[in-house]
Amino acid sequence: METEKTQNRQSLSEQGDAALCENTDVDPLLIKSYLLKTDLRLFPLACAMYFFAVIDRNNVGNAKVAGMDKHLGLHGNQFNWIVSAFFFTYIFCEVPSNIVLKRVGPRIWIPFLAVSWSIMVGCLAAAKSYGALVAVRVLMGVFEAGFVPGFIYMTSFWYTKRQQAPRIALFFSAGMFAGIWAGPLAERLQKINGSLMGYQYIFIIEACITVGLAALIAIFWQNYPETATFLTEKEREAALTMLAADKALSPKADYSFRQVFKALSDWTVWAYAIIFWAACMGGVTQAIFGPTLIQAMGYTSTRAQILSAVPSACGFASQIISMFLPRLIRSYSLLIMGFSALACAFYAVLACAHGSEVRFAFLCLSSFALSPNMPLVTVWMSSNILGVTKKGVASACTVMLGGVAGLIGSHIYRNRDSPQFKFGHVFNSVCNGVIFLIALGLHCYFRYENRRRDKDDSSLYARTLTPTEAEELCDERPDHRYTL
Repeated sequence: METEKTQNRQSLSEQGDAALCENTDVDPLLIKSYLLKTDLRLFPLACAMYFFAVIDRNNVGNAKVAGMDKHLGLHGNQFNWIVSAFFFTYIFCEVPSNIVLKRVGPRIWIPFLAVSWSIMVGCLAAAKSYGALVAVRVLMGVFEAGFVPGFIYMTSFWYTKRQQAPRIALFFSAGMFAGIWAGPLAERLQKINGSLMGYQYIFIIEACITVGLAALIAIFWQNYPETATFLTEKEREAALTMLAADKALSPKADYSFRQVFKALSDWTVWAYAIIFWAACMGGVTQAIFGPTLIQAMGYTSTRAQILSAVPSACGFASQIISMFLPRLIRSYSLLIMGFSALACAFYAVLACAHGSEVRFAFLCLSSFALSPNMPLVTVWMSSNILGVTKKGVASACTVMLGGVAGLIGSHIYRNRDSPQFKFGHVFNSVCNGVIFLIALGLHCYFRYENRRRDKDDSSLYARTLTPTEAEELCDERPDHRYTL
């Protein structure tokens, strides 16, 4: 009997789109049309923007290999501080940025952010000293902070929880895809024969591309399905019915300071954030220090730039695979534990290995194992957190700790540890062990909480709640069940 109640109370998104349409009398053809139109409007430009956002954020690593450190006379740990300067402001600007996005709308706010950080990337080419590079990177962090949490938050208005999962995985895979092309692209740009240094062309040309993408987003994106002009009235009506049935976010909901406090005081929000932080440690360090790690294996700078695409290609492949795994294994916690266990083992081997071929192979395997956890924990968090304001703050907090990963990760691969870089590899191995333990703890807690709510049988009370009361309860709604 208890099992039957549990099945009846599954969110419609857990049952699948077909069941959702059947339970809400929505025409599945209208939903397919809505999803196709929305995907074509949002995702090509979102993925392209994230591709170049990752390149813009990490191209100082390519510029270093191209000679920036020697040209500007950098020494000691100065390069590490240039890298980490970006994350000081990146960490603190994500939550405020999501608050502004809710008020202004993503169609205006995200292009503004992209143009602003692109200007800063262009300024890196003009920097003549260590201090100037640090100052520009600090300003870059202010503007780029809002893009990733803003887009994740935005998808909560357009898609059900089940629909979000493969799309957010696709979005994050664009970042790994950037890693494939960052090295070869930088290698070509640094060879431009002109009046500037090769590394300066890397900054200038990549910044110009991002500005162009921002203009396209301002033209083609729409803020919310309620106001989207590319939808027919029937498509809009079907979509809003589907989203309401899945407890998706509504742009009509007012901003709630009470939900801000709920998000900041909810230990599960910080558990997701720590998982994201630990997952980002490997991704950030491989993106920035990949060419340096490979160069330390005995390859030339040009060869290292090109070979740095291989670990990124492995990460890209695993993130594409992670788009489909939740349909086969209906438990985000088990998937996260599996990938983190593999990454923990691979980094441990990498810390102890000596041959250049073996080290390169396990660098690739580590990238494959660590990459899926970023999109998986993001979708897991988004599935379990309800409330317009709470979800926006939770999204920003989760990605904020990814910024902390960049801040710390900038200093774990130290020049004095070359060529083995054992300290950095051991650190990443421990981080993946932490992911495993927290995911296990959340799995056990959510299983217990779901059973407790099933036993209380508060479905009648849930049906008497007004929309405003249900919104304020967030994920404490008696009819809400956590995704494991």
